[in-house]
Amino acid sequence: MSSHFTRRDFLKGMGGAAGLFLSQNAIPAPIRYFTPTHVDNPLSFYPNRDWEKVYRDIFKPDSTFVFLCAPNDTHNCLLKAYVNNGVAVRLGPTYGYGKAQDLYGNTSSHRWDPRLCQKGLGLVRRVYGDRRLKSPMIRQGFKQWVDEGFPRDPQTGKPHPKYFNRGKDQWLRLTWDEAFQITAKTFHHISKTYSGDQGKALLKKQGYDPAMLETLEGAGTETIKVRGGMPFLGATRIFSMYRFANMMALADAKLRGVEPDKALGVRCWDSYSWHTDLPPGHPMVTGVQTNDFDLFTVEHSKLAIAWGMNWITTKMPDSHWLTEARLKGTKTVAVTVEYSATASKVDEVIVIRPGTDPAFALGLAQVIISKGWMDKEFVAKNTDLPFLIRLDTLQPLRPEEVILEYKAPTLKNIVFLKKGEKAPPSIEHQIHYVPETMKDEFKPFMVWDQKTKKCVPVTRDEWGKGFSLPNVMPDLWASKKVRLVNGKEVRVRTVFSLTQEYLDQNFTPAQTEKVTWAPQSAIYSLAKQISENPEKTLFVTGMGPNQFFNSDLKDRAIFLVAALTRNVGFA
Repeated sequence: MSSHFTRRDFLKGMGGAAGLFLSQNAIPAPIRYFTPTHVDNPLSFYPNRDWEKVYRDIFKPDSTFVFLCAPNDTHNCLLKAYVNNGVAVRLGPTYGYGKAQDLYGNTSSHRWDPRLCQKGLGLVRRVYGDRRLKSPMIRQGFKQWVDEGFPRDPQTGKPHPKYFNRGKDQWLRLTWDEAFQITAKTFHHISKTYSGDQGKALLKKQGYDPAMLETLEGAGTETIKVRGGMPFLGATRIFSMYRFANMMALADAKLRGVEPDKALGVRCWDSYSWHTDLPPGHPMVTGVQTNDFDLFTVEHSKLAIAWGMNWITTKMPDSHWLTEARLKGTKTVAVTVEYSATASKVDEVIVIRPGTDPAFALGLAQVIISKGWMDKEFVAKNTDLPFLIRLDTLQPLRPEEVILEYKAPTLKNIVFLKKGEKAPPSIEHQIHYVPETMKDEFKPFMVWDQKTKKCVPVTRDEWGKGFSLPNVMPDLWASKKVRLVNGKEVRVRTVFSLTQEYLDQNFTPAQTEKVTWAPQSAIYSLAKQISENPEKTLFVTGMGPNQFFNSDLKDRAIFLVAALTRNVGFA
């Protein structure tokens, strides 16, 4: 454009050109003032491109920080937050898992990366939203109870219900200093109120079970139960909750004047047990929660059953283990009540009615037994199925009932703690520790030996993985009459034979199909696949089925299937 051509000249020219163009259809005069740009090679020449920085920098953060994301799914992902103008606008992986080392120098695998939810969900609007809590809050009634000096009924020690209108009361703002003061006062008051014989008497008047009161051992701190919510767990991980629980033993030591080794802290309600995220039947059967394998072990299995678990959606950082296992040849099956995201990724899907998981598992067990697909020797030497049951009492037959002057040997793999005796810290446990009051629960059982055709006593030390009765082969189908030491004759049967009869009467494939809606062909197929993969079948049970009443029965039934096929205790 000419350097002598002004904006005013341009506008005048455009106005005149418009009139001329409309009247004479002529070429607008100002066009001649524009000089066209000719570029022979656009790769070597381009006008000013500074405007592109807007797009390049749109995701460039002002700063970043690393944090641990520990939500209810317990993935514990180490994430990086990207901050613009003081606001965390997005999240991403750190790609640092391959650099992690333990105290012994062992390095983690880079295969754990990228470790985060694939949805890219940062919940930024919720975190910075106007409805978020911006200060500590307290119910008005509870604050009134504190301000009035914690008034209680002089007879029972119970506070008046008017102070505890949960869901109806108003919320008041506090400063953090006020919140700390009120919390500390409350913990101190509760611990003091329920300590010693006086506290025990108050709790008894409130209707607490005497057995519960005995476990308090006179410590009022034991009546306090804490549970970490998701923000608490995510910010400081679960350990802070347990540290706080243990630190309350300092308060107990001061209140009761006991030595440190006698002081007791508060009790924890962990999120898994309280929410029933974990299968509730597992601790009932094994004594521990579901902590014996991690999801990466799926690649070591030949058959993986995602039972009520939407792995792809609820375990996103670990979903790649499932897909990678398939690449290595692992057969995958989903037992679900819907066509979930996981169902779309596995080899086979079996859809059942909600709440019928126990019936489906028992249907599998019926097929495995009736078809002879179970591992008979494993079942005979590692489960309680060969133990004899008295049909007159439906109680286990005990050695002292049939062997005159029988003396049970002292168990080597268990210690019975006397009243007041403490077990060592769990990290030091090499064997089991249980209260002496449970001693009768570990009395020897009886099996019917196929070789000698006699009843043989077996102890806890002799059974299971360390089976030490080489000359004994328990009969799973035994149904006999035995004479007791008192001269009475009773009929006994094995747990296995009773279980088989129950399954045959109630859970044939046809009956199971009616209850669960799962096709008979699917029941036969899955039962066969499980039996063909001993020690290589992984049952991955999820949270969904755990929410049903009596859901522990589902876990017991799945354990039965696993035990029949030698899939208990193996990866």
